[in-house]
Order: sequence, then C-alpha cells, then structure tokens
Amino acid sequence: MRNILAIFVILAISLSANANFSPDSTLQRANTEYTEGNFEQATELYKLLVDSGYTSAELYYNLGNAYFKQGHIPHAILSYERAFLLNPSDEDIEFNLEYARTFTVDRIEVLPQFFLTKWYQSVRGLLGSNGWAWVSVGFVALLLVTALFFWFSYKPWVKRVAFILGLFFVLCLSLSIIFSLQEKSRMELRNKAIVFESVVTVKSSPGASSKDIFILHAGTKVQITKAIGEWVEIRIADGNKGWINSSAIELI
Repeated sequence: MRNILAIFVILAISLSANANFSPDSTLQRANTEYTEGNFEQATELYKLLVDSGYTSAELYYNLGNAYFKQGHIPHAILSYERAFLLNPSDEDIEFNLEYARTFTVDRIEVLPQFFLTKWYQSVRGLLGSNGWAWVSVGFVALLLVTALFFWFSYKPWVKRVAFILGLFFVLCLSLSIIFSLQEKSRMELRNKAIVFESVVTVKSSPGASSKDIFILHAGTKVQITKAIGEWVEIRIADGNKGWINSSAIELI
C-alpha cells in the first residue's frame, strides 16, 4: 500500500512540475537573464529548453551566445553549429560561428570547393526538408493545372505552352524532391562533431598504442568517417584523417 502511495506522490510531483514548465516563459526568462548579463543563469535556462526537447536555430544561437560570453568556446561553437545545421541561410549564425572559430588554436586550411557545388548547396539550404516538401506539393498542383489545360483545350498554342510548362514543372518537382531528401539526410546523418578535449592526439589506427599522426585542440570541427568500438576515424577540413577516442568529441 505504501509503495502505491509513493508512486502516486511521485506522479503528482512530476505532473505539477510539467504544468509549471512553460517553454515561452522559460525562453523569455533566459533572454532577460542574458540581457542583464547573467550569462550562467541564461545558459542553464536555454539548456533546460534543449533538454526538454525544444530545438530551434534561435534557441541554439542564443545558447551559443551565452556560452561565448562566458569564454566556453567549444560549447559556443557546438551550439552555433547546431543552429547553422537548422538554418544554414542565417547570416548572423554564420558570422558568430566564424568569429568563435578565431578563438580556437588550430588553424586548418580548408580544401577549396568547386563553385558549382557551393552554389548548389547554398540553394538547397534556402529551405529545410519540410520546406522543400511543401514546394514539391505546390509543383504537383501546378502540374495538374497544366495537364488539365493540355487535355481539355482545343487551341494548339495552349497545348504547346501547357506541355512546355509541364516539362518545366516536372523538372522543378524533381529538384525539390531531391533537395528535400538531401536536407533530411543532412539533418539525420550526424557525422560532424566538435573536439572538446583541450588536446587530443590523432592516431594512425584505432588504439592507444598506435602511431601518433597529429594533434587537435578544443573547438575544432571534424567529420566522422568510420567507427570501431570506442574509436572513430575523423577527417579535418584540410583532408588529413586519423583515429581518436569518441569521448574526445561531441556530435553536432
């Protein structure tokens, strides 16, 4: 009987806590703490929202700013990267991310990217997966309209125009579907990470006794290419790669 009463008490406390938790008011309190210079309190409130399952580019951006004000550069970069992942077209996020990177130790020369690839990724990043999905729905509707004009019009020039527009809408529909799927894959892949240990030695193979190749410092971004047990193979922006323990990094 006592165990049952204890369970009811725990459930009542849990329900009461959830009832008192309001994401909007918590975000407002966090923003107030930030503007008043209470960056540690603001950080805790932003983290509370994240831990409660609330994620947005704005939330991670604010969390990154709070971390940066306290000098926690790796945490700030991680938060900015997560914000940028959700909204790659936001110039403020990109600017703060690049500025935070200037406070890291490693200076890695990024491999040049083909301009068409960069242009393609920038266009694809204008909308998220859901955004491109809605664009696809719009093109399907336009395609149906042109099909109606093609089948029911008796004028040859209308049929020609409808046919040409139909081909154009098919192309746009295909691209929007591809963009949507690729953006969804980019969000779910999670193969990028930030180094959190102050200094980490990159090995030639998985294992502490393997040969040292180079070292990385906190705040550096890496790409995970393989994983064996507690070890992951990482690649950095200049193309060099090696193995480190997974405990040294935090996934974006």
